[in-house]
Amino acid sequence: MSFPLRWRLLDEGTGATIIDCTDIEGLFVDRVFPREPLYERYTLLSCAPSGPLLAAIDGTGPTWFGNFVVEGAHVPGRPASERCEDQCRECFENTEELLDVRVVGHRPARDGSGLLDIDLEGHRRDDDNNRGGTIAPPVVGYRLFAWSTANGSSEETPAGGCRDIAGLFHQRPDIWPPGPPLTLLGCRRRLSGSFEAELAHVRVDGTAHTMGWGQRVIGSVVATRPSTLGDDLVDVMLDARIPEPMATNDRPLWDMWRAGGPAEPNLWAKLDRSDRYLWVRAAAVHRSHAPDKPAGTVSHLDGRYVTDFDAFFCAIGEAVNGPGGWFGGDLFWLHENAATGDGGATPGFRMIWHNSEVARTHLVPGYDRKSWLPAVTFDDLVRYLTEDGVQLELR
Repeated sequence: MSFPLRWRLLDEGTGATIIDCTDIEGLFVDRVFPREPLYERYTLLSCAPSGPLLAAIDGTGPTWFGNFVVEGAHVPGRPASERCEDQCRECFENTEELLDVRVVGHRPARDGSGLLDIDLEGHRRDDDNNRGGTIAPPVVGYRLFAWSTANGSSEETPAGGCRDIAGLFHQRPDIWPPGPPLTLLGCRRRLSGSFEAELAHVRVDGTAHTMGWGQRVIGSVVATRPSTLGDDLVDVMLDARIPEPMATNDRPLWDMWRAGGPAEPNLWAKLDRSDRYLWVRAAAVHRSHAPDKPAGTVSHLDGRYVTDFDAFFCAIGEAVNGPGGWFGGDLFWLHENAATGDGGATPGFRMIWHNSEVARTHLVPGYDRKSWLPAVTFDDLVRYLTEDGVQLELR
């Protein structure tokens, strides 16, 4: 029996094929990723609150204020009154962002300073600084800033300062822990030595689509064994792990794209938002890179199922490039494709957004607990598209 080759390792430096294989044990795992963040309690010690933090304590403002930035007041040797106005390395490395934060309590500071100890609940942005949040930076006190989310926009507002922060710097579980050691199953030749490789998904037509940084393979061959997939095939065991493995129940999505992609539009509509995000990601990996359609081409966006941010990208991808098409997955790529092209549509194209009232109803101001930022609204998307030259008609 002949088994299809589904995956390919490409040398990161040259792009040359290192090896093809039928499957990869350790790429799909029985977990859900990324893991939901842990909500934690932090205490601002000897704090002098101001602005929205003071309002949360005295009852004149809400106790919830979205995101919260703590910035090292100064490093030893720098005057305490001096704040670097540029985005210097020291400032960046001594800053932490807390997400979805609310005030849950306060009391007089235990040090007798006349200031307050203030309890917050929220969680730390996992890709921020200070050795992954495990080690407190070498600073003397912290400046505090709240990110206002009023009217759907973000604005940094000073919120006072504190001597120290309890509960922030400690070891945490990985939000997206790496997978187990990999085994390349059903390889047609042996492999040895060490390598740094990009992983590519091979479709039935033989085209290979690189997966991205989170699925790179860096390591060495540990052992080789005969494969149960065929007498002339081998399995290659590695000490490498996938940095961001995929969940087993996402495998049918990749199998569909391997077989040629979605055969009709709106197959994503029955998915929840997390899986719609994965749909857009798969569409990005498998995009065709065909020339932009001629000027004057009209795209029709089916808006019946645009009930969240990721659904919009599923729908606009299919409006421009057909079932399973991609036209960006975030605001950066939406702008790049609409304003500069190379996404399937010549800039200045006309798009008719059918059933736009669905998105107007669902994409409203608020706090988005997927991006941990103010929600992107229907009005935002309309403004971004029109500012980038799209001739948008709402129906």
